Amino acid sequence: MTIDEQMIDLVNEIVNTHGNNYIITLSEISRLMLQKYGTKSGSIIPSDYCYNRVNNGIQIEKKPAIFEFLGNGEYKCLGLNYPFNGAIFHKPKGQSEIIVGKCINGVRLIAPSEDNRCQSNDNFKKETIEDSNIRHKTSREPSMKLRFEILKRDNFKCCACGASPAKDPSVELHIDHIVPWSKGGETIADNLQTLCSKCNIGKCDS
Repeated sequence: MTIDEQMIDLVNEIVNTHGNNYIITLSEISRLMLQKYGTKSGSIIPSDYCYNRVNNGIQIEKKPAIFEFLGNGEYKCLGLNYPFNGAIFHKPKGQSEIIVGKCINGVRLIAPSEDNRCQSNDNFKKETIEDSNIRHKTSREPSMKLRFEILKRDNFKCCACGASPAKDPSVELHIDHIVPWSKGGETIADNLQTLCSKCNIGKCDS
């Protein structure tokens, strides 16, 4: 079994025995993983498996969510496909926690940068060529910290239509370059805005 499979199996057993409100500590997870599967504590990072937390380098579409992170090394065992709703937090090294997305009915959504997927293949190839001829001072993708700063500055609302996840949970907010990256726009606060997915796709179509 992979470590992911071991974690799922362990939490499923706990939920079946104690229900999905059972609170477990990091040390207890490590002890049970060693006892049940022989897996050493250095291989286990429970915060990678949370509905409400994301760590650097984690691809949430591939990493199963089974816990709610409570802080202070404690986790609530929820199991797979639990209809969790709430904010998703990230803690940059040496900084306080910031909100970087939301979880709706167990589906984790991280606020992305501009939606390049709405472009046609021809447009994508064209922009890729243009990108290669422009020297940027910043990386294309905003950091999680910068994403949060833009969301907070824009009051967690779409700058075009005012849509907000606070009023409509189906609203997905994107971080968009005002002057496109392909046209030399930099990834800085003055050139970023919050758009909902509908307005961002509409922008690409215009």
